[in-house]
Amino acid sequence: MAASSATLQKPTLNVEVRLRNNASSTAFLRTDLIREEVTDWLCKNFLSLKIDQELTGFDSLSHGDVIESIRVVDSSSALDSDASIHRLDETHLAVQAYELHDAEDDPAPRPAKPSVGEENEDEEESPQLRITRLPSKSLNGLWDALVFEDGIPAKLLKYTTRMMAMMRRPSLDMAVVSWNRLLLLHGPPGSGKTTLCRALSQKLAIRLGHHFTQGRLVEVNSQTLLSRWFGESGKLVAKAFESICSVAEDESTLVCVLIDEVETLTGSREKASTGSECGDALRATNQLLTALDRLRYRSNVIVLCTSNLFGAIDSAFLDRVDIKQHVSNPCPKAAYEILRTCINELIRCNVLTPDDELCGTTNKGHTAAAAAAAEEDEETPHSFSDEAHMSDWDVVEYRSIPPLAVMDIHLWDRPDAPARKLWGIAERCAGLSGRALRRLPGQAIALHTHGESCTVAEGLAALSVAVDEELGATGGQ
Repeated sequence: MAASSATLQKPTLNVEVRLRNNASSTAFLRTDLIREEVTDWLCKNFLSLKIDQELTGFDSLSHGDVIESIRVVDSSSALDSDASIHRLDETHLAVQAYELHDAEDDPAPRPAKPSVGEENEDEEESPQLRITRLPSKSLNGLWDALVFEDGIPAKLLKYTTRMMAMMRRPSLDMAVVSWNRLLLLHGPPGSGKTTLCRALSQKLAIRLGHHFTQGRLVEVNSQTLLSRWFGESGKLVAKAFESICSVAEDESTLVCVLIDEVETLTGSREKASTGSECGDALRATNQLLTALDRLRYRSNVIVLCTSNLFGAIDSAFLDRVDIKQHVSNPCPKAAYEILRTCINELIRCNVLTPDDELCGTTNKGHTAAAAAAAEEDEETPHSFSDEAHMSDWDVVEYRSIPPLAVMDIHLWDRPDAPARKLWGIAERCAGLSGRALRRLPGQAIALHTHGESCTVAEGLAALSVAVDEELGATGGQ
């Protein structure tokens, strides 16, 4: 029994195989073969794999000509452990093969036809639905750019992936085991809820590729479903979800429905009944609830919703939500990571130039042995994705801001190091949204520096001023 239990508890190690664009439909027909071949290749050539590891040497595979990259992305054990290296004999290897689709390949949905007397230019410019083919080039890299505390993205991905797989079992009685296929992310504006939903949809299309042959992200424009004509909002909601059902008719297509600012369509009916908008608001909310109840029986649909006003949402809608996830503004550690990635991108593009302090040419805390090791490795180029592999010497020679864990270990006694200065700035960013944090580095350089480029030290000084201005404008302390 113990051995059986240990087998069941094996973590899953996920490996993504991105196919070349010219692979097209012929490669898609071979994705099962590609997954099997890459899995066999990994098991024969590797004893262990590291998270974020880019694998090479796959050119010799029979499908090597259609493979663009192979990357180890994550492990299910990452939720409970900080281990980044995993032995293949101690994990379940899950290989996913996918191709990114061009934005121009996305189908252009027709907006629901308005009722007589309701036609106007605004509705033609604001269709009720926007459909994106998944996985999409426009969403590529979005998942890796997410910065949330408590591992929220990984938890949502694990939960949704497993539920989608379980609920596809044809023998499962949905009347007994209930799942409404409804997730709600709520929190302050700018905390990254919508971005997380889009990134999650992209990841689901990749992760569930062995269940679904294609994917679609259907974004519902809530504002366009509210009509100025009394009684028409409910009809517009019904027509929009009829279109969604049409997209979901093909059960081999994964359909991720995103309803942003869902409180627009699910306002509390108890509160509405005491006001003047009772009739139309009730019809819109009732119609949405009816539509969601129908979608729960489709094994290829998941509905993702966001809200800035959790308290304004109707209780009947909340009762249907499977996962209610609060997304707060970034904590200091998350703020540091967001600002760090922005600063490093500006360094990569030569907007900011590393100075002596960043490169650490005067590091006095390293031994002669470390210096000798660095000299042996002198010909090895460092890239911006090598942070996890840095030695003690690499930290001071690296031409970017290191992660917080590296700073804590190697730069704790260097208060003037750029990473330490950035941490001081991040600690003052309490209350600022993720959207504001990503905007501030570029804004700071544009407003408070001169010339086409400046040093990292000058950029951090400008960022400090910009943060103080933002806090003053938003009433922060």
